[in-house]
Amino acid sequence: MLNRILFVALIIFGVSACQSTGVIPMDHGTYMIGKKDGSPGLGVSLSNKAEVYKEANTFCHEKGLKVETIKVTVSPAKLAKLGSTELEFKCIKTEQ
Repeated sequence: MLNRILFVALIIFGVSACQSTGVIPMDHGTYMIGKKDGSPGLGVSLSNKAEVYKEANTFCHEKGLKVETIKVTVSPAKLAKLGSTELEFKCIKTEQ
């Protein structure tokens, strides 16, 4: 029974750990997205970083704009600590 409870807790933790914050408005037309990396292992997850950029691009594209990165912070996974990616960005006009 204890194994079953532990298994369910790990599944819930794993699913919730890899969720994005979504696009969060900041000040002066800037936005932020944060995402914990739910994949096992040590080091930096490039797929986590790619997913954050995809979300930002979708958000800006819906406005007819493109992403301009202000700051990106990638924290690698360590023992007993999930990695994460944080992206601060603006949506700017596309040059034609």
